[in-house]
Amino acid sequence: MTKKFKALQIKRQFISDKIIIGIDPAKKKHQAVVIDVYGLPISNSFTFGNHKQGYLKLLKKVRLQTEKSNDKNIVFAIETSCNLWCTLSYFLRTSGFDVLLVSPLTTKHSRPMINHDFSRTDPKDALLIAGSARDGFFDFYRDYSSDIKAMHALSIAYDKLRKNYVQQRTRIHSLMDRMFPEFFKVLNLDTLSGQYLLSKYFLPSDFLNMDIDQETRALEKISHKNHGRKTLEELQKYAAESIGIPVEESEALAERMILDSWLAFMQKIEEKMKQIMDEIINLAKQTPYFKILISIKGISDKLAALFIAEIRDLSRFKHYKQLEKLAGYNLRQSQSGGYVGPRHMNHIGNKRLSWILYRMTEETVKYVPEVRVKFVKRQLYRCSYRKNIIASSPNLLKLIMSMVKGKRCYEYLDNGCFERLHELEKKYRQVVELKKRRFNQVA
Repeated sequence: MTKKFKALQIKRQFISDKIIIGIDPAKKKHQAVVIDVYGLPISNSFTFGNHKQGYLKLLKKVRLQTEKSNDKNIVFAIETSCNLWCTLSYFLRTSGFDVLLVSPLTTKHSRPMINHDFSRTDPKDALLIAGSARDGFFDFYRDYSSDIKAMHALSIAYDKLRKNYVQQRTRIHSLMDRMFPEFFKVLNLDTLSGQYLLSKYFLPSDFLNMDIDQETRALEKISHKNHGRKTLEELQKYAAESIGIPVEESEALAERMILDSWLAFMQKIEEKMKQIMDEIINLAKQTPYFKILISIKGISDKLAALFIAEIRDLSRFKHYKQLEKLAGYNLRQSQSGGYVGPRHMNHIGNKRLSWILYRMTEETVKYVPEVRVKFVKRQLYRCSYRKNIIASSPNLLKLIMSMVKGKRCYEYLDNGCFERLHELEKKYRQVVELKKRRFNQVA
């Protein structure tokens, strides 16, 4: 029996003699139904308010309908819709009840099973949630330490700020593509030098009229002499031949105000992101997994902290494929009789974790032989950078899980991996050089 069916068997054994209350959460009123040990409704479904009195009403009604059962034989199954389930789950758990979490996808795909009817109503969904829990299609409600919960909340906030940062950056790029598109050929918007110059100049005429001697001193100080007179002269050269749209004084004033707003938002977001990241790293350092992760070359403090914040507790995972599935990187397949369809990535998982795992794999694939072997093999077979990075992530997860189980940091071992990698790298270099020659011939 495979591991996934063993897990299902354990869940069904746990639920076999329990009375289940299925709850479909909503903003103001939740819908509930009670089913017995055979999966049959004890009475009609009922509603209760999303407040303390409503929760107490739920417990009172459930105990009236299950007079012959004690609280240990009663479990609550709640659909994890948005964040509507959180407060109710916490209340029930602190009241001494077991809480089971049912995915909204399970409810969605279960709807046609009742009389082949695709209709969607709250009483029907409550019954489906209870039935899904009865069949073992649920996850147990888990509580974590305050530090872990703080880390996870900060990770969510960091991800939202990162998306806002990208949005502001895109807006500035859009504005400069009209005014002075050549600017980003010289400087990157993510650098302090780029932000400093845009805070003072943005039209080609502004750059042509700037005082190079004065700005050279300021730019060298900001960039630690990575940029200076040469950069400013290059900007002036592009400004003289810019294809940017000329604007009148009133329009230039309006665009300047808009650019200042986007830059201010971007810098404020960047500042808050740094504060949040520092706190996540401080909390992650208190876990036993932080030193293990940063011992792998390519995994920075930032990536290690974000990974721990999203996983929360690595000890609850027994196999690396569980982490792969959580990130949505596991493969789905269609097979029937003699037909075997192509395998595709599932994409149903934690999007924050999938982004973190992609970045971790992208960095470790440069240095870690156990991960790079898989990447180079796939690049030789079919050159598709993004797909091959994702396909190499299981190797990284497998390495991480083995290190966590062994409670050890990463070290290079002579297991024949270096010899294989050396041969593959030689072939890969030949392929890259051949592609370069072909590209130069076409150009």
